[in-house]
Amino acid sequence: MQYFDDIIPFGEFECREALEREVKRHRYWKSKTVKKMNFDRIETSTSIQYILESFTEARSTSEASEAANFAAMNEASCSMSGHLSPWDFEVMPNQLFVDQVRVFEMPGSSQINPCSACSSEGTIHCFHCRGYGTDKCSFCRGTGMKSGVAHPAVYTHPMIATFPHADLSRGYASSSTATVRHGGSGSGSSSYGIGTPMHFMSKTGVPPPGIGTHDLCYMCHGRGIKECHHCKGGGKKPCTSCAGTGSVRSYTRIKVYFKNERSEHYTESEIPEKLLLQADGKRIFEEEQDYVIPISRYSDEDVNKMSKLFCAQHLQKCMGVCRVIRQRHYMNAIPISKVHYSLGNEKGIFYVYGTQKLCFFPNFPSKCVIL
Repeated sequence: MQYFDDIIPFGEFECREALEREVKRHRYWKSKTVKKMNFDRIETSTSIQYILESFTEARSTSEASEAANFAAMNEASCSMSGHLSPWDFEVMPNQLFVDQVRVFEMPGSSQINPCSACSSEGTIHCFHCRGYGTDKCSFCRGTGMKSGVAHPAVYTHPMIATFPHADLSRGYASSSTATVRHGGSGSGSSSYGIGTPMHFMSKTGVPPPGIGTHDLCYMCHGRGIKECHHCKGGGKKPCTSCAGTGSVRSYTRIKVYFKNERSEHYTESEIPEKLLLQADGKRIFEEEQDYVIPISRYSDEDVNKMSKLFCAQHLQKCMGVCRVIRQRHYMNAIPISKVHYSLGNEKGIFYVYGTQKLCFFPNFPSKCVIL
């Protein structure tokens, strides 16, 4: 293994430039004060960032079904004999070391079965109208009158004397309006709601007194019911499970999870690790293999120890759960300059780190100080 440690430290010009950029980010800092600062000395050091990545693959299966499409089926979709394993098929990721999920149908697992939801009929009863094909007219509230109020004659006429909402056993799913139907289900003109002008005419042979056709509901024409818009008056709807074909296709769905396991370690430094996460460094070592060997001959024993620990943890975590496709590890050297400055009688320190020349003040000035 070959390591490259030629890290160029920051000089006084780079440190002052980084400090001026940091001053512009704060409201109460004065840029002219930076020019009065004297840099007594600059101490340079390096923090090593070690990263191990393991690109793994895990698979799971689940049963799924959909409406049978006989036109789109081919020989490859027919059921194969023998037990199929989700690992019998090769699936390639779109990109290495990037989390992604692939879902596809297991070849040879497709079967055609009769639809249990509709008993292979392809249609089911419309539960909105209970299979009758009609529903209460929402414009007249089931009264058949334009005003939305039932005609008084339906309460007083000796041949009628019917309350429109009396018979709850024949009500709709969404209301208690009773309906008289002739000739079975459907939205024929012989069906009408109780307490409507059509009900009055069927009993007496004449329309209710004192009303004309202009008083009837213009949507249901005095019947109090209308065509069910869910089933279009047919009383039945295509089965949603089989899409009206009467058969469903059952198959096994394979879900492949590609996941990138990442472990990261920074050698000890005076800068908090949460700030080092934002810093870039120079790549001094990189290796990518099916299974990488832990680093053991680097000058910093802390890096050797963490490399061995990370490799063991990744293999132990994947054991019996997933398989490792590819591994890589690399080291970045993050340059750090510790600047001792003096401003009048005041002395202090700040840090410049990373190839972006980021600036960090351990005790950053506030609006109460001179800076």
